[in-house]
Amino acid sequence: MKDAHLLRLAKQGQTQYLNEIAARYYDDVYRFCRFQTGEAETAADLTQDTFLRFFCYVETVRTGNLKGFLFAIARNVCRDHWREKSRRKEEPFPDGAGTVFSLDAEGELPQERSETRLMLQDALLCLPDFQREAVVLRYMYSFRYHEIGKMTGVSAATAKSRVMQGCKKLRGLLGERENGR
Repeated sequence: MKDAHLLRLAKQGQTQYLNEIAARYYDDVYRFCRFQTGEAETAADLTQDTFLRFFCYVETVRTGNLKGFLFAIARNVCRDHWREKSRRKEEPFPDGAGTVFSLDAEGELPQERSETRLMLQDALLCLPDFQREAVVLRYMYSFRYHEIGKMTGVSAATAKSRVMQGCKKLRGLLGERENGR
């Protein structure tokens, strides 16, 4: 069943279709939250918060891209999480920077990591949040620039610029690390 049809049925009060939407996109939203936080438990909580917000406001959804809409909610939930953490003066990645971007397809940490992958993970963490978010959405989830723009509240050109600038910084950071600097 297509997303638009599921959404229409859910808006009509058939709540079992909300569960189908959640089942369809839970893993993607979880992985996105895991990339943003680096913590499995926190990501699970933020994923739940994402779907709770979606369920509360399902009547107001006016989009043809349900997955993009859910990612936009997840992005806002993650930002709220970071704001709250900064108010409490907590370190954003208490387990260290090397665990954030090393998830496998199930959203879990793989047993083996290559040196290149670890360098990429660390380099991603050095990017400003808005660039890291754009790069992850583009290359991990294959969203188009206009979709990233809608999710992040910027134009498609700005989204493309953020991805390009992020990639340029990544190349520079990876080059420095490879040369031992």
